[in-house]
Amino acid sequence: MKFKRLVCATITTAVVTLISGCQQTPTMDPTRASERAAFSEWNCDGEPVLAQFYGARVVISDSSSSHWLDRGTQVGKVFRAENHSFRFRGDTATWTRLEQTRHCTERALPGDWQQAISEAPRNQLHYMAQGANEQWQFKLQGNRVLIELQEAGEAVERRNLPAGEADYYLDMWTYNVQTREERMRVQITDGLCRRAGDPTPYPSSIQINWNDQVLQGCGRWLAKSGHRP
Repeated sequence: MKFKRLVCATITTAVVTLISGCQQTPTMDPTRASERAAFSEWNCDGEPVLAQFYGARVVISDSSSSHWLDRGTQVGKVFRAENHSFRFRGDTATWTRLEQTRHCTERALPGDWQQAISEAPRNQLHYMAQGANEQWQFKLQGNRVLIELQEAGEAVERRNLPAGEADYYLDMWTYNVQTREERMRVQITDGLCRRAGDPTPYPSSIQINWNDQVLQGCGRWLAKSGHRP
């Protein structure tokens, strides 16, 4: 089936850090995110909450808003801002906004994400993303790029392509994939991402230019999930 141009998500980037200099190559494996990408996900009295760590600060995002909090003095487990605080306690946390305190537990990944992790070779699924309404799924697995377009829950088009080397610049990883039949440019950017119709905040956004299609969605660097201060 031939897919027309798709734009599959509303993307909101929460943090963009501007630095000077030429294009940089990360010192670590380019298929892995930098320390700036560390995050954890929580269920706070039924509300999906994302914590993204940036040195001594954290961005706390729920289904509708985001807040910068600064590290407190209690061994770095408490982050505060005016009328807000987030306290980490191992696998639990408390989030206070204004005069309301919510109790948080670690949020498990959705079932399709857990299935993808279990099916991948050990530690080989580095990144995964989906478009709005799960119309497509993208994986960076080992040194391969896997993409699947879906219709009515059924896969209608699949590709398994060599990922090549990643370029890293301004919190963005870029993969340029080219074979005799395919051209694909994948850009993964750290920062808050929201999908249309999905209340869950995600820690990164993705744009895929694939031949004559443009796909946009949200994803996670799986190696950086579950971070604790």
